Amino acid sequence: MNIYVVRHGETDYNLEGRFQGRKDIDLNENGINQVKLIKEEISQIDFDIVFVSPLKRAIHTLEILQQRRYIIDKRIIERSFGLLEGKKSIRDYEQNVEKYKIEPLNQVKNRVFNFLDKILKKYSKMNNILIITHEAVAQNINLYFNKETKKIKDFRLGTGKYVKYIV
Repeated sequence: MNIYVVRHGETDYNLEGRFQGRKDIDLNENGINQVKLIKEEISQIDFDIVFVSPLKRAIHTLEILQQRRYIIDKRIIERSFGLLEGKKSIRDYEQNVEKYKIEPLNQVKNRVFNFLDKILKKYSKMNNILIITHEAVAQNINLYFNKETKKIKDFRLGTGKYVKYIV
């Protein structure tokens, strides 16, 4: 089984270095063009099923990729950055998760791992699965498939990029 993980295309918040989290921001022009490039690269792959985050930027990515068989799944929504959403990135946010009401990393990991456990079991006979999601979820997916990864932040999936895992 092949699992392709696509991070949505760029948004203005990505460009401005703002915390995006659950803010429902759409793709900008560059983001649309990034996804069009992915579409060219994966156009020959017949995806048995597609899972997509419910946020606008992921749904718009799905629409550009023209995938018709999909399931919107809240377990692959971006990490909530609480009071920091829409604000410029700051350095100490991980040390102040409670103060800023940020979704703890362990909670993100648990929901993403639960999602992967269930899809691998339920869809084990499928050849190609596509997941359209966000950076924090992509980092946890990488952690799931690459147990040797020491720190979650060691893996970065840029906007409008994808990675393939062979399971």
